[in-house]
Amino acid sequence: MKVVEVIGKFLISVGVGILLFVAWTLWGTRLYTDGQQAALADEFGAAPRVSVSRSGGPPEGYAPARGEAVFRLRIPSIRLIRLVVEGVGSEELRKGPGHYPECRRGFSPPLCMDFDSPWPGETGRVIVSGHRTTYGQPFWDLDKLERGDEIVTVTKWGTFTYEVTRKQIVQPTDATIVRPSDVAELVLTTCNPRFSASQRLIVYAELRR
Repeated sequence: MKVVEVIGKFLISVGVGILLFVAWTLWGTRLYTDGQQAALADEFGAAPRVSVSRSGGPPEGYAPARGEAVFRLRIPSIRLIRLVVEGVGSEELRKGPGHYPECRRGFSPPLCMDFDSPWPGETGRVIVSGHRTTYGQPFWDLDKLERGDEIVTVTKWGTFTYEVTRKQIVQPTDATIVRPSDVAELVLTTCNPRFSASQRLIVYAELRR
């Protein structure tokens, strides 16, 4: 066999491999996440309501398991509806956007907060992280959010509406969002730009009702 033929077959094999990888990245991971979201929807719908606490959040002692659906996220302006799970590890984010948990509940830094992690309705910074280009790409259009856009969180203790106040692009090592806040706000974070993890896109929204 001629060297040219060998090289040609090798390049064809590489090309096929790349196409399969791209297909899995864009569509295979979406199918996986869609299946996970469907299962989470059944579980979330069947879970009983809980009473709202004086802080505006769930009752004291509320501690969902890793990967459990904790609230539904709706962003009308970009037509997004996703169930948010507890935890921001790779396994959790394959299911959907993840809520930053508290380290004291068995999660390991830096994928957790070393202080109280608030829930929707409470004072403090509710942080949600999500994929932008894989596993359903829930935050694909996050950059399109504008000041004044509504973000709705539907929990087992109530529905809370936030309003976008600003956007920010930071370096991956910037941990300024993972800090206490005396404002009731929701913070969404994802990779930036699309198909790259060189930056982080942060969207801030404040509780309105």
